[in-house]
Amino acid sequence: MNQRVSTLMVVALVLAVIISSATAPAAQERPYPSSAEVNPYFGINAHIPSADDFDAIEKAGFGFVRVDFTWDRMEPRRGQFRWDIMDPVVEEAEAHGIRLVAILGFCPPWASSGPSAFYPPRDVRDWKEFISALVERYRGRVRHWILWNEPNSSTFFRGSTEQYIRQVLIPGAEAAKDADPDCKIVGPDLAHLSGAHWDSWLDKILAEAGSYLDIISHHCYKDKPAEVFRMLEGPSRPWEPQPVQAIIERRGQGAKPFWLTEVGWRSDRVGPANQSGYLISTLRSARQRGWISKVFLYELRDSPQEPGFGLMTYAGKPKRAYTDVRGFIRSVTPP
Repeated sequence: MNQRVSTLMVVALVLAVIISSATAPAAQERPYPSSAEVNPYFGINAHIPSADDFDAIEKAGFGFVRVDFTWDRMEPRRGQFRWDIMDPVVEEAEAHGIRLVAILGFCPPWASSGPSAFYPPRDVRDWKEFISALVERYRGRVRHWILWNEPNSSTFFRGSTEQYIRQVLIPGAEAAKDADPDCKIVGPDLAHLSGAHWDSWLDKILAEAGSYLDIISHHCYKDKPAEVFRMLEGPSRPWEPQPVQAIIERRGQGAKPFWLTEVGWRSDRVGPANQSGYLISTLRSARQRGWISKVFLYELRDSPQEPGFGLMTYAGKPKRAYTDVRGFIRSVTPP
């Protein structure tokens, strides 16, 4: 073969590679996890679940798990991200066909406007940069984001309603949507506590920033399941705030999905049998209400801070509630 022919062949090969690269389809986004073993109506709170936790979650049939992607944990120093903490969680969720709902918030010391993680960010730009980095990294793999947990409770947020709206919710939602237009913003995840003025918080948030929420979420703990649903949809007594549903509808947000993202009972207070019965009653009753799109039980394992809420002990031993709830979920046809 002469040198001219050899050169022409090399040129042709290079051009073929270039054309092939230019016309090749873009890398496909990973499919959102799904499993025939789980029911997407039911969710569980699990903080930072381990591989064993995901096994238990899938076996119980929970299709969603609410987890802690908090800023103080993920970026303890400016620009230094702890991907090693949450990458395994995302991978395990995919392996088990379970969808994640990620809780953001809680400022690291370098970004907080106060002496703890529970104050608003000192600079909103830092908050937006964190969310952009996080949502971009897990784009298509984590699609539901909660911008702070229970901001109306001083346990978790030391700021006003206006600070939450202007410094957390709106800029956070904008950053998340810029990074992933298909993601869903869930919130405001308020604590249903009269002393925390949940009703005025909810009303103001929906009035001023309702358009930034794709899914409306709420927490409610009461002595019995019937009281939980009375708080959510009424009837209210004369001295009580309007029910959650009425406030949502009054602010024109009734067409959006509603998620009850925390509800539960402590086995050390109500007893194992009542804990199990109350949880199943709540799940059954919620499914009968067309306006409640999803329920997340609190929580998978007992925690040292709030013992008793878990469906399992802190060591991972299933309680009666785990076995009974698993049986109930397995008896329900997925939507």
